Amino acid sequence: MLKTTLKPGICMSLLLLFLGGMRAQQPAPSLGESASEFAQEILSRGLPAPVSVTFENLANLPADDLRNIKDAILGRFRGAGIRITKAESAAAELQITFSEDLQELVWVASVRQNGSSHVVIKNVPRPQQTSAVRTPALTLQKNVLMAQGTPILDFLHDDKTLLVLEPDEISVYTSDSGRWKPAAVLGIGHNSAWPRDLRGRITGNAKQITAFLPGTLCTGSASPPQLQCRTNEDPWPLDSGQLSAFFAPSRNFFTGALAGHDGGTSVPAFFSAATWQSNETRRTLFTGNDGRARLYLNNLTAPVATFNDWGSDVAAIHTNCGSGWQLLVSSVANSMRPDNIQAMEFVNREAVAASAPLEMPGPVRALWPASNGQTLNGVAQSATTGKYEAFILTASCNQ
Repeated sequence: MLKTTLKPGICMSLLLLFLGGMRAQQPAPSLGESASEFAQEILSRGLPAPVSVTFENLANLPADDLRNIKDAILGRFRGAGIRITKAESAAAELQITFSEDLQELVWVASVRQNGSSHVVIKNVPRPQQTSAVRTPALTLQKNVLMAQGTPILDFLHDDKTLLVLEPDEISVYTSDSGRWKPAAVLGIGHNSAWPRDLRGRITGNAKQITAFLPGTLCTGSASPPQLQCRTNEDPWPLDSGQLSAFFAPSRNFFTGALAGHDGGTSVPAFFSAATWQSNETRRTLFTGNDGRARLYLNNLTAPVATFNDWGSDVAAIHTNCGSGWQLLVSSVANSMRPDNIQAMEFVNREAVAASAPLEMPGPVRALWPASNGQTLNGVAQSATTGKYEAFILTASCNQ
């Protein structure tokens, strides 16, 4: 029998690798468990009593999560016999700030008493959003209308006319035996240079065109062909009329200031948004510039859920499948693979996949709801040819 003797150093290395693997398999603690640990760390450093406690939510934690975290911290304090009172009758002040960096949450506790202070900092893993597994309710189909080398910002179409919004013009096409034939070009005049990653939005129809570009508004018609453009910073429509927002003229995102139904309300700056009504609940979702999508219910006071693994483009679509409304989301940009678009539904506050991912030829450049509310208009840039594809997304119910 062949016997092999391992050196002590190799044995120790294998043991450390094994223990490291065991730790990697352990799930991250919940926010409630992290909150209890944080409270214990504060107590271990010394917490005078009675104490006043204030919280600041810089991480935009959802309301339910924030409430649970606060309850866990205050519960641990009270369990340790710490009396919590108002600032005017407190021996010390405790300020707890929930912040974040690019990788994780950062919680900071500052204890102040008689001119002196100390700080406790805890890094907390971001909670992972999980999606329930079930049979997809629908299948997405993509119908490419046209492809060209010039950037396509947005488009409008009906059975007879196709209007393509480009950086410096609106190209008008008419249907001819199933093909789109060039009919007219409407020049876009603008006083300032366009920002990088130019975006635009076109609404209306062939007889009444409205085009929104950064700091510029154009109106006109395809027949007769005419277009007038002027400097303007009016809000852009984000859907069929329920949601509109102000676009940052020198950037490629919305400032967060809303208009229309939610006029006077502000949310964190965002790239795209969607709103839809399901039974008695109005849902609104914004894809923030920080890479997180925030879901709101009925009002925009505070998000009820956040999602960290979605791309920048979202739009809602009305179907006869599942709950009747689905949110279509693009995937996170990845240079190693093409983008995809997937339909999602919401069970309570959890996102549930409603379709398989539909692969795109390259990065998704735009995704807007069509005027009928039942299809979406999208633009993707081919990773192979570099051309821009204007396509329509439709959904069919799975039996």
